[in-house]
Amino acid sequence: MRSHAATPSNDLAATLSRFLDSDLSAEECGALLEQLRGDAGARDALTILQLVRDAVGGVPALDDGYTARILERLKLR
Repeated sequence: MRSHAATPSNDLAATLSRFLDSDLSAEECGALLEQLRGDAGARDALTILQLVRDAVGGVPALDDGYTARILERLKLR
């Protein structure tokens, strides 16, 4: 059985993602850092998100021509 202890809410996940993208205002960043200080689950979620980003960051996207085929079909309509 899988544990969901480090599964963040959608709002927290979005905020953590924006934090890693350096896309938070100073106020939002301060509020998040305060939350991280007292919330081990949020810190775990941030660590996991960073590890996943690091792992897939250098992986090139596969292109089997799917997108090009869809675009071509749209042009024919």
